[in-house]
Amino acid sequence: MGTAHASLTIRDDAKKTTVSSGNDEATATRKELKFGSSSVKTTDIIGLHTDSRGESGPGYAVFVEKEKGNEEVIRSSSEKDILRAVELLSAMLKVRFSEHTGRSVEADEHGMNVVDQICNYPERWPAVPNLDLQMVKFITIGSIVCFTIPSRIRDGEKWIFWGAAFIGLILGIPVTTNAPATDSPLLSILYFLAPLLAVISLAYVAAMKTGMFESKHEVRLTKEKIHVIPNFMGIFGMPSRSWPMDDFRDMDVTEGGRLTLLMGDERLYCDMDTLEAEWVLAEMAERLEKFGLATRNSVASSQEE
Repeated sequence: MGTAHASLTIRDDAKKTTVSSGNDEATATRKELKFGSSSVKTTDIIGLHTDSRGESGPGYAVFVEKEKGNEEVIRSSSEKDILRAVELLSAMLKVRFSEHTGRSVEADEHGMNVVDQICNYPERWPAVPNLDLQMVKFITIGSIVCFTIPSRIRDGEKWIFWGAAFIGLILGIPVTTNAPATDSPLLSILYFLAPLLAVISLAYVAAMKTGMFESKHEVRLTKEKIHVIPNFMGIFGMPSRSWPMDDFRDMDVTEGGRLTLLMGDERLYCDMDTLEAEWVLAEMAERLEKFGLATRNSVASSQEE
């Protein structure tokens, strides 16, 4: 087990990818992977994978998979650095990789976004179990495809919010009692609600930064962009997030039913039951192709050009 470095330095060019920090360094070329005192030929590599925090030691780590077992390549306390490192190293080596987040990419899928993957390898995406039953309602407005993912807030996060909200209401009583005397009923109500409003404000800030308390994600797709509008506690919409369609890099269902959308380097997590998440994933892939956002012909013609 190596040192869990706070951050990694990653250098990537056409011939070599280097991941380093302190005295630890891993270098990948088309022919081999070097790390520490070890060297593994590409032909002997089954794939790369990462582990979650604390699974094999402090922080997160990249492992190389061989027939004789797995070997640690490099470790960091930065999840973002480790995820970027495993993707770039495997892309240079042209081998498959899998993340502890649930995402996996085959050796021949490197550099492809969701549309490219659906077009080139439709058989790798789950089929819709029942075409007569839809869990997601898709509508089209001109060239825009709109739908809402039936995501929900995890039970732990839900109870944290409502517990804090209840405490906020209770605290409203002493705040109102000790507030300056006033003849305005509206001002008295504001005194009473002040702690609750503070709780909601803090929860909203946490949602903006971490994705907590988000549910019922609304999605708008065009051939150029993907727009995602989360709903705070499923009640009211939050600011829209947008990415170019080329940056819509992956969709996966992780353990526990978490549907993950990867846009650029940002992951959007949507929590639901596992079967629901797999069904929604299948519907999204099927609709992307049906509505012409992912067509095999366009990819084939672009490759020919």
